[in-house]
Amino acid sequence: MPQGPSFWFDTRIYLAVAAILLAVISFYNHYIAIIGAVLLYALYLYGRERHLARQRALAEYLATLSGNIDEASYYALQNLPLAIAMVDADGILHWRNSVLADWLGVEPGQSLTAVWPALNLAEIWGKAGVLPLKAGDRYYHIIHKPISPAGQDGGMLRQDLMLLYITDVTGTELVRQRSLGAMPVLALIQIDNYDDVLKGLTESQRTAILGEVGSHLADWAASLDGFIKKFSEDTYIAVFNRRALDQLLADKFDILDKIRAIRSPSRLPVTLSMGVAADEPSVAALGQRAQAGLDLALGRGGDQAAVYVEGKVQFYGGKAKAVEKNTRVKARVVAQAIRDIMGDAELVLVMGHAGEDFDSLGAAMGVAKMARHAGKEVHIVVSEPGSAVAKLQELLPDYKEYEALIITADVAAELLAARTVLFVVDTHRPELTAAPGLLEKIDRIVVIDHHRRAETFIESPLLVYLEPSASSTSELVTELLQYYDDKLDLTRLEASALYAGIIVDTKNFVVQTGVRTFEAAAYLRRAGADPALVRHLFCVDLASLKLRASIINSTEILPGGVVIATCPAQGKAAQVSAAQAADMLLNIEGVRVCFILFRLEEGGVGISARSQGDINVQVIMEKLGGGGHQTAAAAQIKDQTIEEVKQRLCEIVSHYLEESESHEGYLSAGSKKTR
Repeated sequence: MPQGPSFWFDTRIYLAVAAILLAVISFYNHYIAIIGAVLLYALYLYGRERHLARQRALAEYLATLSGNIDEASYYALQNLPLAIAMVDADGILHWRNSVLADWLGVEPGQSLTAVWPALNLAEIWGKAGVLPLKAGDRYYHIIHKPISPAGQDGGMLRQDLMLLYITDVTGTELVRQRSLGAMPVLALIQIDNYDDVLKGLTESQRTAILGEVGSHLADWAASLDGFIKKFSEDTYIAVFNRRALDQLLADKFDILDKIRAIRSPSRLPVTLSMGVAADEPSVAALGQRAQAGLDLALGRGGDQAAVYVEGKVQFYGGKAKAVEKNTRVKARVVAQAIRDIMGDAELVLVMGHAGEDFDSLGAAMGVAKMARHAGKEVHIVVSEPGSAVAKLQELLPDYKEYEALIITADVAAELLAARTVLFVVDTHRPELTAAPGLLEKIDRIVVIDHHRRAETFIESPLLVYLEPSASSTSELVTELLQYYDDKLDLTRLEASALYAGIIVDTKNFVVQTGVRTFEAAAYLRRAGADPALVRHLFCVDLASLKLRASIINSTEILPGGVVIATCPAQGKAAQVSAAQAADMLLNIEGVRVCFILFRLEEGGVGISARSQGDINVQVIMEKLGGGGHQTAAAAQIKDQTIEEVKQRLCEIVSHYLEESESHEGYLSAGSKKTR
């Protein structure tokens, strides 16, 4: 029988209709009408009582049902397979379910962050999202949602709270970590100075050195539960798992130090270059990454590992100096390739790095000479005119062939032709070029540089000539000129510009200077390089000299032969003076490395770093987002003060020196073993 209120409403309609019929009957028979009225009233009373009884029964049922639902809801809330907590901004617990109490034993009024110090509420406060948390040996997955007093609930809360839904995912996380730890890692390993180390040795000496290297690598692979196989005279391939790679990262690839401790009878250390790849979706991708890492390590001068992990590249090692190559076969091949490329070009553009120095400009002048010799239109693209560009432009009017040689990026963009070739000299990082926009407009690009290869590189160059062992890019271009064409003759200005480029990067033939450096300088002197003209290019005004003196006056000498100074000026003048002062500070007895900090014109802090050679300033500057090569490097840090950068720099240098001391320990052990 229906129990809703509509049943009693319908019944009363029926009774009303019956009453009307009885009224009609009363006109014909009063007795029957009276009896019918009594029965109708009795029926009304009965129906009304039944309706009220059913209403009471329904109310009791609904009350019971509501109570059961409340009890079930409370039970479910308290015993869900996840913990729920309500906390304020200070981490004080306002409410929690029984699951969280069973896990942690915390009660309302206590601090949740005291139990979980790793829970940083300040980072997530007022935000909805997901947060992973590790507390002790447990792993948790937290969904956090803010609750505001002015929310949709009518504003019953007196303060802002955060609702946390916490799931214990320890089991799943441990399985994930085991799976990740078992993922394959591929390493390509090459003895990067194989020919130099083994040159002139007897067969027994060669066998002994290679045997010692192989023994070290075999022990290294065995300690990692990995596999290693030699597949050419100087190259190995190794396979191990991700867990072993974590161990290698923690040990900073100390295998490089152990191999470097091996010395040939000529006292040259053996050095390795490694390309390591992990976290790739396929074995083919691992192979490509590992090969790219090996190329990157070799391009940076060798003696280091380039590790692709979690989508990023990390570098380890790089403590040995790049060894000068005695062969010029590569220079001859590159020179002929450049000749063919220029022969097919309509327009040749040359640019260096922003804030050009004389190495950049000298190399650009040399490449421009090749283009003019081939009868091609050529221009040198510069950034905002600096002191080096201004000095060179003073001399250009004396030579008609140099008319409109130096142009800006805007002018260059208007001159672009269908077969334009762009030469980038003295840098390979796109963000450091004089006109980065040209790289996107020109698809035929040639890179000539002497800096160690950085993580960023110009995309898809037509030709790359990267020699970290060279003293300067001007030295490389000078060698290319000798093989470009026998009939090519340099003018006095061109030879002097290249000569100035070599002098500025070698600090007057003191730093990174090899046999080929002097041979290139001798060629330029025979071609007409004028030392008096070079001296004129290096002249400075009195204000610059005073600024340099103020930098030296702020010098602080730290333990380990480390010198740090700051420049009081700001802008390009500060950048130039900082580099010059850094060179001067290396002349102080006992100084191994120096860093000059200065304020950038556009904000932030710049660092100019110089080293005697035993400390690799490129590695140090890369940790601050910069680069360079072993003895000279720089960095620019945005949104930080000089004091903040100085503190961070001191920490990095201190850590580097500690690692160097452990490296010396390996060398000492290797020397004793050799004796």
